[in-house]
Amino acid sequence: MSGITGARYVVETAAERLAREQRAQWQQFVQVRGELEALRAEAEAYRSVYGSRISRVAAGARARPQHSPRRIAAATAEVALLVGRERERLRTEVLAASRQDVSGLLAAPTAGATQPARPHRQWDERTVTEPDARRRDDAAARAARARDDAAAQERHRARATRAAELLSRLPAATPDEVRAPCAAAVAEIAAGAPASRAHLLLRDLEERVTAQQRAEERLALTRRDLLTIAAPLETVPGEAAARLRRRVARLVADRADHVPDGLRAEADEVVAQADRARRRKAVADAVRVGLTDLGYRVGDGFDTALAGTGVAYAAMDGDTGYGVKVLLDRDDPVIRTQVVRAGTARAARTEDDAAAERKFCDDYEVIKRRVRRAGIPIDQFGQVDPGRHAVQVVADEMIPAQAHRAAGQQRRQGL
Repeated sequence: MSGITGARYVVETAAERLAREQRAQWQQFVQVRGELEALRAEAEAYRSVYGSRISRVAAGARARPQHSPRRIAAATAEVALLVGRERERLRTEVLAASRQDVSGLLAAPTAGATQPARPHRQWDERTVTEPDARRRDDAAARAARARDDAAAQERHRARATRAAELLSRLPAATPDEVRAPCAAAVAEIAAGAPASRAHLLLRDLEERVTAQQRAEERLALTRRDLLTIAAPLETVPGEAAARLRRRVARLVADRADHVPDGLRAEADEVVAQADRARRRKAVADAVRVGLTDLGYRVGDGFDTALAGTGVAYAAMDGDTGYGVKVLLDRDDPVIRTQVVRAGTARAARTEDDAAAERKFCDDYEVIKRRVRRAGIPIDQFGQVDPGRHAVQVVADEMIPAQAHRAAGQQRRQGL
């Protein structure tokens, strides 16, 4: 072994596994919650068109990122069921309201809709009775006209029903400049537009509805992408994550039709930084425990300094002036250690430095095993044998025992 080491680590603690499970479940919950929020907004928009015939959508179950994965999953399942049920109910109510409006137009009398009465036939005095053949011909003609009228009325009703169905498929957020001509086309069809005119109106109506549905689908895809970006941010503390969450919320509220360039990469980096910080804190905690269990002395905030700045010091047991510098890389899961000596602790021989390095080498193997049992396996990739390089000299205040001694001396001098 050596007094200088480098190793890679993997954080597989119970807390880390829990954080991953929570985030995975939370991402699913955010998606269904987004669907529910969109459905509630859709219902409110339809209410502005059809009034109270459209029911409001319930808020659904709530959850927090800090809840247990099981609790989040239960809330996700409950909201998903609610979304499916309410979406079907909303579709049924909108279709019924649209058909009701068209039925009212069909029932309303329209100008020119009343057919003129057939003139009463006048017979002169020479005519006594109408021939039977003529009576039969007239009866057959009346029956044919009645059938034609019924068929025409049925075709008219079918066209009106089709128009009502198309109108009901217009997305709730369709702008008035699109919805108004669609509604006017439906009214014209229901009022009895000639068949050729009605077919043209239906074709135009279908094209308008399809175009609006495709636009709404693009918005829905963008909303899902934005929610996918936002979900992990809700599990991350700090102003950077909060700022991005607010930005995503504005994009969703404004019905953005695309994800801005760079937004996903920026969000991913904020989440990655938070994940690295959490894992560094786990490593720092485990190293602190491993060192103190073997008699090393650490100052207050050892783990905070190691996780934050990436450097912390521990004093070896005894009044030797030797200590260990522990370093954590900021961007890579790498931990490094190095034996150091306080500036006022002059070694009598080079062998003293080597002895301190050998002692730490023996302890380091124990520390690695204890850190591994805590859920953080360490895979060493580099070492320098004891005595190969001079021990680094550091300021006394870097090593906790020396700093404590220096502070005591200052207090005594002050007295």
